[in-house]
Amino acid sequence: MELDLTRLGAADELRVRVEELSGQRLAECYQCGCCTAGCPTAFTMELGPQRVIRRLQLGAGEELLELNTPWVCASCETCYTRCPKGVSVADVMDALRQCARMSGISPPESAPRVFNDRFLGTMRRHGRVFELEVGLFYNISSGDFFNHITRLPSLVFNGKMKPFPDRASRSARKKIRRIMERVARLERGEDVAVENAKGAGE
Repeated sequence: MELDLTRLGAADELRVRVEELSGQRLAECYQCGCCTAGCPTAFTMELGPQRVIRRLQLGAGEELLELNTPWVCASCETCYTRCPKGVSVADVMDALRQCARMSGISPPESAPRVFNDRFLGTMRRHGRVFELEVGLFYNISSGDFFNHITRLPSLVFNGKMKPFPDRASRSARKKIRRIMERVARLERGEDVAVENAKGAGE
């Protein structure tokens, strides 16, 4: 992807917003490349983690919202572990996903967004991730019904994937749903100041 030098500085608002949402100081990154070298999903990204940070530093990150890159980040925090300055690119990617959702922008490929939605759906229902449900719902939603289906028996048999959900307590599930509802309202641009104040007092 080429960088349009004539647009540099045009998207400074995005950089500020990403820093606010992620809690990261992008200026701390000096482009050593350790994050990209260790990222297990970098090969699937249009721009590696290092280049994502650089675009944001230059104020040219608006195009990042239209890429698959933020959505395929596994949030494994390998970037943070390897970074000599302690910058979490995973948090930056999460902030970019939030910005994309709030702007009504979907990734060019539907699979990353579908997986993200199915993952969050199981969190909403169970309070914890239920991998089997995520996989099955993802296959159904993506239309690839038999994706990795042959691996399912061995995963369940060897205890790598539970056949039944390990649910959080009822009160914990209620709190998680409340948080997700607030986030959904924020993404729709609704004012949630009252709800946030109420939640802070609980």
